[in-house]
Amino acid sequence: IMNKLKKIPYKFVHVIWIDIVSDSAWRSIDEVKESKCPRCLSTGFLIEDDDEVIRLVSDFNFNEDGSIDDCGNSTIIPKCVVQEVTEVK
Repeated sequence: IMNKLKKIPYKFVHVIWIDIVSDSAWRSIDEVKESKCPRCLSTGFLIEDDDEVIRLVSDFNFNEDGSIDDCGNSTIIPKCVVQEVTEVK
């Protein structure tokens, strides 16, 4: 089946983004003020990049003719937290 697979029509990208931090523990005001949001890396095939979100998937399954059937392991990142999108070649 590998020789039947059609070319995947999506770019493979690295997305750098900032995540939210939450902590339910009792902490001092100074500790809260010192907390930083983590910088994250997500990778995958870029399905959509619009004004609001970036949509990535990492897996596909294929029909008998080699065309894409379904995708899996999707990540949807709000554009307001994205710092960088780089195509991997």
